[in-house]
This record gives sequence, C-alpha cells and structure tokens, in this order.
Amino acid sequence: MRTKVALVFVMFSALLFARGQDLKRLTQHYKPGDTLHYSVEFDGDPKFDSVSLGFYLSTGLQPDQPGLNGYFAINHTTKVRAGVFDVDGVIPQNAPAGTFEIRHVDAVIGPASKQYDTGNLHITIQVDNDAKYNFPPLKSITPQR
Repeated sequence: MRTKVALVFVMFSALLFARGQDLKRLTQHYKPGDTLHYSVEFDGDPKFDSVSLGFYLSTGLQPDQPGLNGYFAINHTTKVRAGVFDVDGVIPQNAPAGTFEIRHVDAVIGPASKQYDTGNLHITIQVDNDAKYNFPPLKSITPQR
C-alpha cells in the first residue's frame, strides 16, 4: 500500500519564480484580520470532513507583545475535486508580529483525525502586528484574613 502524503501548494505565483532567489524577499506579508487561502492536495480521493493548516511562530515573541498566541489554524474547507481541498481562514487578532510556518496539516474523517507533518516544505508568511502591550511587573501578593 502506498503511503499517502499530503502536498501543500501555496497559491502565490511569485514562488514559481523563486529558484535561485532570496526567499525572504518573496515572503507574503499579512496582518491580523487578513484571510489566507491555500490549496491542499492528497493522493487518491479521501472523504475528509475537514482539512486545517497549523501555523507556528518561528521567530521569537517580541517582548512588547506578551500573551499573544504563537499558533493559529485555518480550517474553512471546500473540496475542489478528488484529493484537492481549498482551505482558508482569518489570521486572528492575537497573532503576534513575526514569521509563521505551516508545520502540519490536519485531516478529519468522522471522529478520527490524522496530522500530516509538512516536513521540509517550509511554507512561511510574515504577520505584521504593531499592537504593543506594557504589563507592569507584579509587585506582591498578600494573604488577607
């Protein structure tokens, strides 16, 4: 039996011309509230109920953005044809500034799910979020009677 491998294709035509170029220049920039769109292809014709993409912050969290989330997923799924699913979703407001990488694809059939590792695809986006939060240091906690 063949191993089923998920292949994620980014819809950015600029990546088609990336051979030999500096990929940092081609990183797409987004901000919280923007919608992301991807096409995900699987071998065969799986009967998935949903497909989602997991984005992980690959740069450090900025000190002035404490409490923002270094992970988000998009999961609005439309089956396009046998084995091909369009997946889209909105970057959440609590996504910090930095580079996010798609590290896994989740596919669901009924109550079961499988997480596919994206391996060495290295699909990244840059999130630009200028929100700043200045939480003061905790001074003390005193028990009361």
